Amino acid sequence: MEQDEQDYDAFLDGDQSGFERLVLRYKDGLIQFINRYVRDLYQSEDLAQDVFVEVLLHPERFREGTSFKTYIYTIGHHRAVDYIRKNTRLTYVGTYEETREGGQSEVLVQEEALLEEKVIEEEEKKILYHAIAKLKAEYGNALYLIDIAGLSYADTAKVLKKSEGQVKILIHRARKKLKQKLEEEGNAAG
Repeated sequence: MEQDEQDYDAFLDGDQSGFERLVLRYKDGLIQFINRYVRDLYQSEDLAQDVFVEVLLHPERFREGTSFKTYIYTIGHHRAVDYIRKNTRLTYVGTYEETREGGQSEVLVQEEALLEEKVIEEEEKKILYHAIAKLKAEYGNALYLIDIAGLSYADTAKVLKKSEGQVKILIHRARKKLKQKLEEEGNAAG
């Protein structure tokens, strides 16, 4: 996070490359997070771009001592919820395939062992994302923020507008449900 502060300070001092580094560091994760709400990758990209435009146009709104990642995920959450309110026919949780659409890089590995390992890893991720998508929206979003985006409980609480205790309970219940879903799917597949 120290790098974020340095890049943001550089941006405030007029160095656009600081802002560009922040965008490159967080855009993909932010798009995936927003996509969990709006379930439209192209719209998620637009909303993520709006988040960075807001940061660019209103740099004074970011408070020192706050994580930049938490700050943009909070704005992203608000943008996604506003979008959903305006387009009520949409639901909250996206699927793994939708979040990965268009963003999967081609694997260029010559050794078969590494390729096989990568395929297995991707398949495991797909199963995990698919199981998370079947959970209640608040469970899936909390798991995404904590386990995939890597936010702390405190930062997740800020994004989801809950207390840290509520987030801990939510994560505990979500992981329990996720484990149950994975076991059910494992038994159905076996």
